[in-house]
Amino acid sequence: MDQTTRRDLLRAGATLVAASAGQGALQPTASQAATPETGASKWDHEYTFGHTILFMEQYHQGTMEILGRLAGEVELIGELTSRAASVIGNGGTVWTSMNSGHMPHHEQKETRRGSPGIMKDHNPDEFAKLKKGDLVFTNHCNRDVLAARERGVYVVCVTVNYVDNEFRPEGFTDTSHSNPDGLKLKDVSNVILHSHVPYQQGLVYAPEIPEFAICPSSQTGLGAVHWMLNAELANKLANKDAKPIDKSAEYLRILTSRVEQVRQHVDQIRETAVAMARRIRAGGRWFARSIEHPGFESEFNVASGVAMINRGDWNATKEKNVMLVTAISPAHGPEMKLALEKQVEGAYVIGIGPDSVDGVQPAGRLIDVADAGFDSFSPESGGVINVEGRDESICPTSGVVGNIIQQMITAQWCDEMVRRGSVPHFLMGHFQEGGFEYNAAMQMFLNRQGF
Repeated sequence: MDQTTRRDLLRAGATLVAASAGQGALQPTASQAATPETGASKWDHEYTFGHTILFMEQYHQGTMEILGRLAGEVELIGELTSRAASVIGNGGTVWTSMNSGHMPHHEQKETRRGSPGIMKDHNPDEFAKLKKGDLVFTNHCNRDVLAARERGVYVVCVTVNYVDNEFRPEGFTDTSHSNPDGLKLKDVSNVILHSHVPYQQGLVYAPEIPEFAICPSSQTGLGAVHWMLNAELANKLANKDAKPIDKSAEYLRILTSRVEQVRQHVDQIRETAVAMARRIRAGGRWFARSIEHPGFESEFNVASGVAMINRGDWNATKEKNVMLVTAISPAHGPEMKLALEKQVEGAYVIGIGPDSVDGVQPAGRLIDVADAGFDSFSPESGGVINVEGRDESICPTSGVVGNIIQQMITAQWCDEMVRRGSVPHFLMGHFQEGGFEYNAAMQMFLNRQGF
């Protein structure tokens, strides 16, 4: 397999320049040379590869910062859900199109398990069907949104990295993702709600990939806001004496606690990332699947995501491959079958999912069958919020927490790869100026390396 990397080509170019200048190839001095017995130098303890925090820890830290900032939005969420409850009480509809990206499309469907089904989905090209007296939560910013507001729709614009807004540097957004009418969120909305997804989308700053931040986070910010709104709105519709702020704060508190619990996995994540790096550097392929909740699988080949996943010929290197399965149930039949089949083939199987469902721990769970299993600390079939008059709980954490774990694994895999001299290719968002050109230029390296 061709292992040529960006660093190899850059080093080769530097050598040629030095030689043409009459200097020849640079050689290490005696004091710099590796010790023959160990292959190590006396400076190894100083070398941090450009960073002093593991990439998975950086991702977790960035996630906790997003959740911490969302605490500052709870009061506004309380006001907006009170308005939304009044809209429904007056015969109007509460719409949502705050699902820009990839996994949010699956996570926020009104039919998603654990959804109360109150907020109605609409596509970005369907603003014309919104009527006076309705309310919409949306990521979009264009003439259609403005027209809806002008005819009496109450518009709440929710920030996200994919759509240009006034909270990022001028010129950062590619024209394909900016509004040709020159409108910003303040121009088309009644109010702006911040998801606190960073405008770059990624949470990890890898010195070896200086062009942009890697490992996406839009699912965390948008997912948390979506379920906070649903929790508060469902409670207010069920109880006319509900507090202005109650269930949204409860959801955020539980979600934050569970994301903090993920730190229990850091040692195993690092071991897993090392095993993955060894296999992939040896020519293995990395595939990801999520059958019951397709959103997990969709959140890899995205802006700031790793490019190699689900690419190449699985059958060519079965015994070296990696299969990652992320679930919202502890033992979903098709996912269990897939994990076992790939394990028999010799693949290294990673499983992410809950350890039980509503207090029942089934035999043969995904996290037990997998070579590396990670509890998502989300054992409810519905969610973490109980509302008067509803038999089932609502507003799950499984989608947000499961994705955080798989992104932490990705982050640490990248860390382990670069420590071994293999810089993987990540995708620059097409919403960013230069994103199309960057990805086209880097395609050569992906084709040569395979990662």
